[in-house]
Amino acid sequence: MPTIDVPARLADIRARLDAAVARRNPSIAADAPEVRLIGVSKRQPLAKLEAAHAAGLRDFGENYAQELRDKQRDWAPAGDDAPRWHYIGALQSNKLKYLVGKTTLIHTVDRPELLTAIDRRAHAAGVVQDVLIEVAIAGEAQKAGVAPAALPDLLAACERAEHGSVRCLGLMIIPPAGTPEDTRCWFQALRELRDDLRGRFPGTGEAPRVLLRELSMGMSSDFEVAIAEGATLVRVGTAIFGPRN
Repeated sequence: MPTIDVPARLADIRARLDAAVARRNPSIAADAPEVRLIGVSKRQPLAKLEAAHAAGLRDFGENYAQELRDKQRDWAPAGDDAPRWHYIGALQSNKLKYLVGKTTLIHTVDRPELLTAIDRRAHAAGVVQDVLIEVAIAGEAQKAGVAPAALPDLLAACERAEHGSVRCLGLMIIPPAGTPEDTRCWFQALRELRDDLRGRFPGTGEAPRVLLRELSMGMSSDFEVAIAEGATLVRVGTAIFGPRN
């Protein structure tokens, strides 16, 4: 198998990301945070993560809670060099002990029970855990995610969390498979859904628990289209790290 030049691949993705941001209609993301690149490192050896880290990548996404635990145990740069870990896999309550207080952002919350469990565990740890709500934007029965119609109630549940130790920063989707242009409509739909909800959840006040500023959408095959439609977090794996183990 040929050697994967992770720094060169990362530089290429960054150049494409910057170009996509420059092309984006300013009105789509007038008040959006800077677009951040998450390197999806599931089933990748630590040597590849270390190479990407040495080239400046700080955000890493994992799909499996125990794998994340093991990587944090075996690789722990400190201070400004510390990785920001994102959990982007299917979420179960019994895995939260590996995630709460140990990840920058959990992307895949989709039901009130998870919000309650995260709030309770974060409170016990003395932290506020940031999360995203995963939305089943296309209504695919086989995929996780809250239905768009039920999203307001789930956001309200976050606002009402008993301990105030869970904070929703935005929304996330995994769209149906297809070409980049096939997925564009789903990215647009998530952005429009987020914008519609901002009237009800403006994110104001001293310590708002729902902010709706982040849109986690777009992967190796379609992140440029996602950026065009307002993505603030893009999740790119094999295009940086090569095939998974």
